[in-house]
Amino acid sequence: MGRAIAAVKEGAAHATVSGGNTGALMAMSKLALRTMPGIDRPALAALLPTLGENDLVMLDLGANTDCDVNNLVQFAVMGAAYARVVLELDEPRVQLLNIGTEEMKGTDELKAAAAILRGSQHLHMRFDGFIEGDKLSRGTVDVIVTDGFRAISR
Repeated sequence: MGRAIAAVKEGAAHATVSGGNTGALMAMSKLALRTMPGIDRPALAALLPTLGENDLVMLDLGANTDCDVNNLVQFAVMGAAYARVVLELDEPRVQLLNIGTEEMKGTDELKAAAAILRGSQHLHMRFDGFIEGDKLSRGTVDVIVTDGFRAISR
């Protein structure tokens, strides 16, 4: 894993794929490659199939067990950027995974992240509020944001 990450850092590779320990890969990557300015933590993302025209990007899928408001907002920014490149979407539809779609439901962190995303017009995404787990595969959203613990424990 260390050599693969070094190859990315040196420009000999564009990406690394590993079947090894995810935690070790994330830690080594963060130390060797660093995160972009404004991004505190890396996130694991996956493309999931939907019943709609596009797959959806979901993150974080296990890299972080405890996320604050800023992490959730940063994951939305990263997920939208990924969707713009991989899914070729100009303005990806982004939603936060929650226990309901109503604005008063969810943790304080989710509600605060939603407020920030609602008020940010410069992020090249369309924030569409909350989504419940039973609606993920309908194809009505392009990016789902959650913390890694909730995503793997549901």
